[in-house]
Amino acid sequence: MLIDLNENPTCTECGLCREVCPVFQIQQREEYSPRGRAMLDSAGIQTLVFYQCTLCRTCRIVCPVGHDPSGETLRSGLIAVGEETPANQVMIANIRQYGNPFGPLAEGEIPKTLTCC
Repeated sequence: MLIDLNENPTCTECGLCREVCPVFQIQQREEYSPRGRAMLDSAGIQTLVFYQCTLCRTCRIVCPVGHDPSGETLRSGLIAVGEETPANQVMIANIRQYGNPFGPLAEGEIPKTLTCC
């Protein structure tokens, strides 16, 4: 099915996305699957579970209607209401202060810590 990538059809809750989601493969809990996150989002539930998504978009590729869980948008909403993981707070502070997610780095230095989500 070809869809306009600017569209975001509603999740039909079929569950095909679960089999390709790397996070669900490890966690094996519905709330970590794209379908689970879509259900939480449609119910208006804001939770740190949305930070677990790798944003790989594999779920959208296998989805028969092309639903995208919109991870970036959900995370922006969480940040707007003050819900962030400590690692995300550090990463954002580093980007604002140093222009990168790692913090202060000397020329050619390899970061010792990778902060994310």
